[in-house]
Amino acid sequence: MLPRLLVRLGVAGFIVAIVVLLVATQQQEPTSTPSPSRTLSSHEEARVEARATRRTASRPTVQMLGKYPHDTKAFTQGFTVVNRGHDKIFIESTGLNGESTLRHVEIETGKVLKQYDLPQELFGEGVTLGPNNELVMLTWKSKTGLVFDLKEDEDGKADGFTLKREFSFDTVTGEGWGITFDGEDYAVSDGSSTIMFWDAKTMKEVGHIDVSMYNGAQKISQINELEFAKGFIYANVWYQPYILKIDPETGGIVTMFDLSKLVADAGVDVSSGAVLNGIAYDEAEDVFYITGKLWNSVYKVRLIDPVQ
Repeated sequence: MLPRLLVRLGVAGFIVAIVVLLVATQQQEPTSTPSPSRTLSSHEEARVEARATRRTASRPTVQMLGKYPHDTKAFTQGFTVVNRGHDKIFIESTGLNGESTLRHVEIETGKVLKQYDLPQELFGEGVTLGPNNELVMLTWKSKTGLVFDLKEDEDGKADGFTLKREFSFDTVTGEGWGITFDGEDYAVSDGSSTIMFWDAKTMKEVGHIDVSMYNGAQKISQINELEFAKGFIYANVWYQPYILKIDPETGGIVTMFDLSKLVADAGVDVSSGAVLNGIAYDEAEDVFYITGKLWNSVYKVRLIDPVQ
């Protein structure tokens, strides 16, 4: 298990790195300022406009597309979208002892349509949809994973879930945080800088990466909620308003999306634990749904990365 000091240093280093990156993105390439005694020629105007366009286009952006209700009592731990033809729902896992649940949620209204209550002793964590219509949910310190069958009604629409089995797991910290499925293996976070990969059948580790910046020089700890999309792992860092786009082969951070404006719009007291902690990718529309613990809204956004 990583020492608490290392975790704190990891967060401090991350914050310093964030400040450096944000300052860098605000710096504009130098341009020659025309003398007040003359105006720009049409050619010079075109050059200045082109430079401005490049500067804007080179920054990762968060495009707001919509906003939906969310249960303000939901201590969100995991978040995913399930598409069944014209039927689209959220699967959400929530935490806290005695309050942990797995939920089937209607997107447009935020209404909980189906709910499974975890036993008092289990603190719910991340959830993802894997092979064979199975939902895999982690718990925090119990080292217990839960596998549910995602049920369907006669029309093929998602219709709740049935607990299928439990399994034991271990991680670097001994905890379970976030989980996602990359099409072959499960990717799992535990609050450290490590993301482990589990075999989808055995739930045993088959590899791992360390999330880092500056070609591995700065590891980033407290990696939390995970979502696999378009060949990359998207993750948030506990208590930070950023989503990281991570190379699943190296652990290197490809892009960082700043969601500070979205957190501000949510109007939550982050210090109370109401942090960003829900990332769900909808492949059908190429959009993300973002929420957080105890938030009153789910945000539909497009994360635009000029690097791709």
